[in-house]
Amino acid sequence: MMKKSILSSTTLLFSILAIALSTSCNQAARNQEDNTSGSLMGKTDAQQIASGDKWLKSIFQCSAEIGYCLPDEKKVFTERYLEFYHEKLEIYEYPEFEAQEEQIAAEKVFKNKWKMIYPLGKEVWAPFGMGNGMEAGDKLENVTITHLSDLKFTALIDYGEENVFFNTLVLIPSADAFLIDYIETALIDVHQGHINLPFLQNLALAKFQLGANPDDAKRLLGKPQSENTETEPLEVSGYIDEDYIVTTTTMEYEGIKLLYDDQRMIHATIDKPGKQFGWIICGDKNCDKDFLMQKFRLTEEDVYDNDEGDKALVMNWEIFSLVVLLDADNLVKTIEFNAGP
Repeated sequence: MMKKSILSSTTLLFSILAIALSTSCNQAARNQEDNTSGSLMGKTDAQQIASGDKWLKSIFQCSAEIGYCLPDEKKVFTERYLEFYHEKLEIYEYPEFEAQEEQIAAEKVFKNKWKMIYPLGKEVWAPFGMGNGMEAGDKLENVTITHLSDLKFTALIDYGEENVFFNTLVLIPSADAFLIDYIETALIDVHQGHINLPFLQNLALAKFQLGANPDDAKRLLGKPQSENTETEPLEVSGYIDEDYIVTTTTMEYEGIKLLYDDQRMIHATIDKPGKQFGWIICGDKNCDKDFLMQKFRLTEEDVYDNDEGDKALVMNWEIFSLVVLLDADNLVKTIEFNAGP
């Protein structure tokens, strides 16, 4: 038990998008426009990934001051993607058809035109979640970029006043830079208090590393050393809800234990050097207490003692908690993640 009681310092209710971009996105990355150079066929090399990461971060930099600003969509997206996006808006969000038959015909043309290029049927959000009077160059509270694989990235964007959007996107080379050729955007529903955006970004990255569901875990980590699946009533804080039946899957790998309820990661424990949860790496000399406190914007109030005398960094919300135990050298010894119902 912790010597300090671990209390929720904020109330955080949100849904976060952890999308493994579909094969249609890969097709979008391959079907490049005539004015692009390079190819994403096969594995993208490390230098190209680093250049893509640098370019993506640069488009959010304010031109004349420190901070983050909204980029101009006409300058950072491919013409093809913008054409797809605006056609989708005209048909599904702002239809002006005189008869239902006209809309049905337009939808058929739209699907035939784009079905081999971009995923269809996704919810329509403005790229990056911009709207409500926001224009290119307007200030943003925070932007966090994370690399997923090849030229796929996430961008977590905080507009302030509890408006936060999670974006998954694909870059393609264009001349000596890049352009965004596909993006999926989801609103993170935040109701009260301060949220730790780096924590949310780390959580999304961890799911891509470990597996957002059991099938993903097997694809990313291989065959588990042990696997057990049980179907039983949901238990929360000692209370068993007989009306809510869940399938719980427990998977163990070397140094990693994962639990899923109905395909959703609810628990992860990592205790082997070199294994990681998002940005947090066990036993890595570069991943020490100072690094984590700076990365996650923690203070000494987030540091606790356990019964064994170890220091623990705790990030705790009503529906999420992340506890990182440190060894005598202030390096990460174990990582434990838990999600509520």
